[in-house]
Amino acid sequence: MEIQSRGETTKGAAAIFVALLLVFAPFSLLAGWNIVTLLVFWFVIVPWIAVYIPGKASQNKNHLLESLVGLVLFYSFMMFLIYDHYQSDYFLVMMASCLVNLAFVTIISLIRKVQYA
Repeated sequence: MEIQSRGETTKGAAAIFVALLLVFAPFSLLAGWNIVTLLVFWFVIVPWIAVYIPGKASQNKNHLLESLVGLVLFYSFMMFLIYDHYQSDYFLVMMASCLVNLAFVTIISLIRKVQYA
């Protein structure tokens, strides 16, 4: 990986992390958390941002690494924030969405790579 490519990867991953935080804060404060908003945020909004933002933030052609690093950073930060509630259903949904979203983003990125190759 070239130096510029590493910089672009870092920029894309940081953009995902910041975008998810910027969406998370108002979403949690305005919409509140119930089963519908929980599922919509963790299983629709988070993967959509992870797939969409790298294409806007960096010049790399393959955004898989950026998406995965951004997601891991965001989920790590969220785990740090709510580690006291690790036995709650919301925490379990968040952790399940982490695994699902990592797989989903990987599949979408690989499909895009094949389509545009």
